[in-house]
Amino acid sequence: MPYFKSILIALTMTISLSICAKTSAKEANEKGLKAVTIFMDVNKLTRKNLAAKKMTRYHNEFAAEGFELVSVNPYTENSDLEGFFLSYKKK
Repeated sequence: MPYFKSILIALTMTISLSICAKTSAKEANEKGLKAVTIFMDVNKLTRKNLAAKKMTRYHNEFAAEGFELVSVNPYTENSDLEGFFLSYKKK
């Protein structure tokens, strides 16, 4: 049962991330921002297998709104990867 719970949490986070990426990119474009930095959270379940997929999803959503990637900066606490700061600028 704990394994099923972990899979359900990972699936929920993946779905919510997809919604978040679209919302963040559209919001930045609607506000007319010339640059934006967002935090992409990763957890112990997803940081090895899904982090790159999440980041690609963010990159695609921002590119569709006319932004290009400027930098990716990892964020760690106590030597554990917690997420990434992704910075984009308007083309």
